[in-house]
Amino acid sequence: MILTQFKRNPDNSTFHISFDDGMEFDVAAKLLREHCPCAGCSGEEVLLYKYTPVNKEPLTEESFMLEKAEIVGNYAIQLKWKDGHDTGLYNWQFLRELAQLKN
Repeated sequence: MILTQFKRNPDNSTFHISFDDGMEFDVAAKLLREHCPCAGCSGEEVLLYKYTPVNKEPLTEESFMLEKAEIVGNYAIQLKWKDGHDTGLYNWQFLRELAQLKN
């Protein structure tokens, strides 16, 4: 499964995404940001040690405004938000699972 399209919708708060198997979804920017997969937002587990972020900065209106999206290799998209956050890599499977949460 490969992402074939990631396009901002006219409402500026959702994105239309398509995959090579024909599945298509509209996903809210808010959903994408609130589920950012980076270690600083979601934590991580390394060698049986679980890191859970504490004292995360509160999300603001700018946190849900996407400035840029870049494809990383052939497996993920990196989203860069207006508040400066840019460390989340959304792999195709994770992006699809998020999109299906909404539907």
